[in-house]
Amino acid sequence: MIVDTHAHIFSATGPFAPGARYWPDYEASVEQWLALWPAAGVTHGVLVQPSFLGTDNSQLLAALQARPALLRGVVVVDPSVTRGELQQWHELGVRGVRLNLLGVADLSVFGGPDWKSVFGTMAELGWHLEVQCEGERFAALLSVLHDLPRSLALVIDHFGLPDPATSEACTGVTAILRAARTRPVHIKLSAPYRLRGADPQKYAALYLAELGEERLLWGSDWPWTNHEHGRVYADCLRALHGWLGQKKDEETILEATPKRLYGFGVC
Repeated sequence: MIVDTHAHIFSATGPFAPGARYWPDYEASVEQWLALWPAAGVTHGVLVQPSFLGTDNSQLLAALQARPALLRGVVVVDPSVTRGELQQWHELGVRGVRLNLLGVADLSVFGGPDWKSVFGTMAELGWHLEVQCEGERFAALLSVLHDLPRSLALVIDHFGLPDPATSEACTGVTAILRAARTRPVHIKLSAPYRLRGADPQKYAALYLAELGEERLLWGSDWPWTNHEHGRVYADCLRALHGWLGQKKDEETILEATPKRLYGFGVC
């Protein structure tokens, strides 16, 4: 089993969320993604709701329903989502909720009672909270989220987007590692082109040393929205080979950890 834990699907016509920072002018279908798997050796995948589709998870949910053995999903919701909706989506293969906080000025709302209720239900379902946030803001975010249920795992997108302005470990990365002492935290080694110049190999080595391979995940970030030009799907997996030194680490990252986190093979 090799699991790609981060890919997106969408149509060229949306429906796009109001105020979206980016609207693609092309289609990325689940069939196109699956057609790329054999050349890279990928066998299973996780669809992550892209921010420009907002809370309309219909395309993702349809893909999960059509391929329950191969796919899992991470949705985007607002705090009005009901327990019944989350339970229904769990049965389809959803295993997490994503907060894309790039450009979101007020992080304090995620410490409010409505979100706390959602997080509590997620913990009961065995889901995780996936977060994309600039590294320099992670300390503030984790302070807001300090009283999340301890069983609710955190999955950090794209290396935690470390602050490239520091030659030492980003303060946000330090905050992530501190949080990992008291709760399950996983890091996605993905999308090095989104790191604003930070060194992915440096941070991959740091996370491997501090958290161990059982807390790391790999994702292709297909179809590389806003960074599409010249990319080859299999090269995304080859990049992981370059960041890590031992095959046993890769085997855990590509199979054992995502199998456990996303429940592949569990009916």
